[in-house]
Amino acid sequence: MLYLVIFTILYITMDIFYSFKDVGFWSMIPAISFDSREREKTATYARVGSNIGSNIVGIMVMPIVLMFSQVSNNGQGDNRGWFAFALVVATVSFVSAVVVGLGTKEKHSELRKNKEKTTFRGVLKVLTRNDQLMWLSLTYALYTSGIQITNALELYYFTYILGDASQFSILASINAVIGIFAVLAFPPMAQKFSRRNVFFISISIMVVALAIFLFAGNSLTLVLLAAVLFYIPQPLVFLVVLMIITDSVEYGQLKFGHRDESLTLSVRPLLDKMGGAISNGVVGLTAVWAGMTAGASASNITTHGHTVFKLMMFGVPLALVLLGTFIFFKKVTLMKRNTLRSLKNLKRPGARH
Repeated sequence: MLYLVIFTILYITMDIFYSFKDVGFWSMIPAISFDSREREKTATYARVGSNIGSNIVGIMVMPIVLMFSQVSNNGQGDNRGWFAFALVVATVSFVSAVVVGLGTKEKHSELRKNKEKTTFRGVLKVLTRNDQLMWLSLTYALYTSGIQITNALELYYFTYILGDASQFSILASINAVIGIFAVLAFPPMAQKFSRRNVFFISISIMVVALAIFLFAGNSLTLVLLAAVLFYIPQPLVFLVVLMIITDSVEYGQLKFGHRDESLTLSVRPLLDKMGGAISNGVVGLTAVWAGMTAGASASNITTHGHTVFKLMMFGVPLALVLLGTFIFFKKVTLMKRNTLRSLKNLKRPGARH
């Protein structure tokens, strides 16, 4: 019980302050430039960095854990190994956060001066009045919940289906390289196909990847192919959503005469946290239902366990992603042309800013 209490306090504290940092980081995009194309480039560079960071974790997690573990435990490591991994992550996170905080400078503009402060009571009002922000939020909530379930269960797939958790580092290494090229491809793709079409293309690739994953079985080649195809569109969707949320800052300012950068940009991290919470709950239940708990190995998983696992890893995420895509198709209309029109109206004499 003492462990659970301490863990809960530390985890919640860490998550709260991580959210503060995340909101501040991505809120810099509308503060740096009003040009939609320039925002795409800035967000692309930032996403390249976050892509490298997230995939380094996948590459190094099991090697570090096993290096410092006294007992291999079927390739899962022990408490000592996981403590060493946590210590490495904490140190790198602290140093990099200090560097970003000291090195980033905010620019100021007349358009960014609010006429009034946003009160706590006004937060919900600001969010709900911005129809494009709310529809996109619903889309992203469904989407991110779905993909995080699949992403979180990938290590379980390598451990309990393929029977070799160490192979997971191969996937993370491939994703780290391919993910960079996927992110760099966003500006030209958005220019040629439009953000809306980039979103639909990305979702289509994900659906194909889930289909391959479902029938991959114990084939490492097919598993890697499916997992890589599933990962490639994720940075693209992230950037599409981020750009629309960023542009909704001007959209909301034009409609209501009040600019709320941090409040608007806080929606995406909030939804990611919600998706992560849903994912953690689903992963925990799936592990128990499928028999993938401590001490189990690939040879112990029953046919029923395999069925339950595949339903939760592929079926549920597919339903969530497709539902989010349908909402995006029907309701989200704020694209680059609308943003340019909004900025033009804002810059007119007498415009509300």
